[in-house]
Amino acid sequence: MKIGIYAGTFDPVHNGHIEFAKSAIEKGHLDRVVVVAEKEPYRKKPHVSWDHRQAMIERATEGISQVDHDYQFAARLSHQHTMKDMLKKAVDHYGVEHEFWFLVGSDVLEHMHQWHDLIKSYEYGGFVVALRDDHTHEWLEERKKQLSDFAESIVVIDNNHPHVSSSKIRTDSKNGLELLTVSKNVAEYIQAHQLYR
Repeated sequence: MKIGIYAGTFDPVHNGHIEFAKSAIEKGHLDRVVVVAEKEPYRKKPHVSWDHRQAMIERATEGISQVDHDYQFAARLSHQHTMKDMLKKAVDHYGVEHEFWFLVGSDVLEHMHQWHDLIKSYEYGGFVVALRDDHTHEWLEERKKQLSDFAESIVVIDNNHPHVSSSKIRTDSKNGLELLTVSKNVAEYIQAHQLYR
């Protein structure tokens, strides 16, 4: 199987995240994807607990058959801080016979060459990359030169939701506005638990 690992803050998960996951499944020919909220995101302090963020992911992805809804596995994966650690947990969970891909935004991929403890390109399948903001295919081609040591295989997904942001959703929730850029069941969850108030 080709398995995607999609980790992020997801505070909250929104339609842009879900469309990226769907496009990654289609264009990356992924058989399975695990979507996980990071317990302690790098340089970010989440506004709500991990349990709330992961519960919203579960609701937002319940109609996508390829998404792995193993809550306990997501909890184990959520503690990992590096690609190497995430890959090890995924291999322990699924088995060594599978091919693992990382789903990331181009803003994350841009800085990966500066990270410590990177894994070698032969240890995983590649990256499915969502172009962010003003990043273009041409821009990514230039960046690939810096990434050649560990990012040989890249599948690119265009940004079809450029103006969707978790911060705006939090602000709208705080102000009691209708939440238009999250799924209905995520909006209901936010309202029922009075999140971001």
